[in-house]
Amino acid sequence: MNVLEELSNAHKENYNRYLKRMTDSMKFSTKGMIPILAKNGKDILDVGCGSGVLLSAIESENHKARLTGLDLNIDAINRLKVKSNWKLIHGDFMELVGKKYDTIIFSSILHEISSYSSDLDKRFTDIPIKEALIKARDLLTNNGTIILRDGLLSSNDRKDNKLIVTFTKPEDKYWLYKFKEDFRGFDKLDINTEIIELDANKYEVSEGFLKEFLCTYTWGEESYAREVQERFGILTKDEWVKILETLGFEIETLVESKEEYEKYLSDRIGITDTEGNSYDYPCMTITIKAIKR
Repeated sequence: MNVLEELSNAHKENYNRYLKRMTDSMKFSTKGMIPILAKNGKDILDVGCGSGVLLSAIESENHKARLTGLDLNIDAINRLKVKSNWKLIHGDFMELVGKKYDTIIFSSILHEISSYSSDLDKRFTDIPIKEALIKARDLLTNNGTIILRDGLLSSNDRKDNKLIVTFTKPEDKYWLYKFKEDFRGFDKLDINTEIIELDANKYEVSEGFLKEFLCTYTWGEESYAREVQERFGILTKDEWVKILETLGFEIETLVESKEEYEKYLSDRIGITDTEGNSYDYPCMTITIKAIKR
């Protein structure tokens, strides 16, 4: 059993809520772009298909597509077998052989491949991402397409910005300090993780630290055990582009998004700069369609 299956089985009710939240996010995030970007694909592989929401949406856009879903979680695969005619694979993408695809989709999966790498020296680095993209290139037909949606690492010109945080529920400061204690994703990064308590319910933190904290905090207590093990922002925009172009891909579409973090968090947390000005949320995700050349 892999690490993700162990987490899901240990927190099965929470995992089901997690799948529902991921399904609902289709309506409010750039995940909803993916079916449009994939509508001309014939043989399409969704890596980490989860609840099958993307496969369903792609099927609605492209009735002739031959759809395959792959996931490490056997329960997710078994659920989909009951309600679909898609080809479904329980297994590790890196071990996939034989079949060629003209579209491969990674929706919020590449940061997980990095965060859960069995090689501790590679965990939270771009190496597992490069390896997965090389694997995808090998599985793609000529002029095949990669579609990825994933997190963005804070750029160097923003990561050290000082920000002031307040919580609607002052007791939620617990999660700020707990995240600092539990999260290991910064161990290989130059990120300032200091929390300075300025006043009652007022905390100064760096943007590089806060941005990753928000990615965990937005999911709520029930998903904390899973989310705190993942670093959402592995690469900056320029680094995503460089890796793909170095591997011989041509960028066709690139969209950065804030993914409505303000909407999800506005009633839970207040953020300003040190002068009291409202915080301009950075882009949290990137969606890229790239063609194998």
